[in-house]
Amino acid sequence: MAIVGISKTDTFDYVSDKDPCKRKVTVPADAEKGTQASEITIVDEGATHFTLGVLDVFLMAHIYDKSTKLTRGMSEAGEDEVGIVTAVNATNIETVRYGLHGWTNLQDAGGNDLPFKTIKKIVAGREYTVCADETLSLLGIQLIGEIGQTIKTASEVGRAEAKNSATAS
Repeated sequence: MAIVGISKTDTFDYVSDKDPCKRKVTVPADAEKGTQASEITIVDEGATHFTLGVLDVFLMAHIYDKSTKLTRGMSEAGEDEVGIVTAVNATNIETVRYGLHGWTNLQDAGGNDLPFKTIKKIVAGREYTVCADETLSLLGIQLIGEIGQTIKTASEVGRAEAKNSATAS
């Protein structure tokens, strides 16, 4: 099978692994049916659902280039050293800024739904609807990291994943 390209218009639902309404359950083996024990994920009512989308190549290049720096220095042995430093948290924040399209059931401590606000942003001559800073500030850095990694993974479809991916088209 050939590589299948991604569609930046597709979105998918995601529930955080840290959500108390998401749990893993072990399904026992059934000798009569010839099945082995397996683990399944169950998402109970009340979970927070995030609507995520993939990022196009122009955005990914912008995000990675903006948060990657070349370093140069001297080693203890007096030799030139060149390295690359990536600001991982900044990369995740920018990935979520562009890849998070909405949520349901994200609430404050009083049980009130939190608003999801967007703004328009132009990157490399292309207009994008992105999360406003006040929206991003409602999420902790660990959740941003988890969601950011999910978006980055979905934005890279290869041959092996292509037939099973919700974002392949």
